[in-house]
Amino acid sequence: MPKVPEGLRGDLADAVSQEASLWGSKKSLVVASSALRDDERVLAATTTFRKQGSANQNGVLIVTDQRLVFVHARAFSSATEEIPLANVSGVLDRKGLLQGSIVVTGAGGITTAFGNIAKARVEPVMQAIRSHLRAPGVPPVEATVDSADQIRKLAELKDAGILTEEEFAAKKRQLLGL
Repeated sequence: MPKVPEGLRGDLADAVSQEASLWGSKKSLVVASSALRDDERVLAATTTFRKQGSANQNGVLIVTDQRLVFVHARAFSSATEEIPLANVSGVLDRKGLLQGSIVVTGAGGITTAFGNIAKARVEPVMQAIRSHLRAPGVPPVEATVDSADQIRKLAELKDAGILTEEEFAAKKRQLLGL
C-alpha cells in the first residue's frame, strides 16, 4: 500500500489507502482534502487520468455522498472540477487486463471519461456512484439532448477506445428506441 500524504481528511485517507500507487497524485490529494466540504462524506477515491482535449490530466477522482470531484494539481497550479450527483444521469465502466475506465454522463448528455484506473479500483468507485444514485433524496435531472447529438458523443467515446462496438450499438439502439 502506498504512503498516504499527511494532513488528509480521515475519510479521504481511508479511501486512497486502497490504491496500489499514488504516483503523480499526492499534490492532487492534498488540494482535494481542502476542497472537500465539512457536510460531505467520501465514499471512494482513485487516481486517474482524464482526457481533456488532446492531453491527459493526471489527478484524483473522489466520490462523495454529494458529488464527484476531480482534482488535477501540478507544481504551481491546480484545478478542481465537480459534478453534483444530482446531475449524473449515467455511468459505465470498462475493464481491461490491468486497467479500466469510467465514463460519467451528466446533465445535457455531457460525458467525462476517466481512464488508467487500476482494475481493482474500478468496481468500488462504480459501486459508490451507483449506490448513491439510487438513494432516495437524489432527484433526477432531466436532460434536454437530442438522440443524434448523444449518438455522436458516444461515437467519439467508441473511436477513443473507451466504448466497445457492442456497447456503442446497444446504447445507440436504446437512444433510438429500437
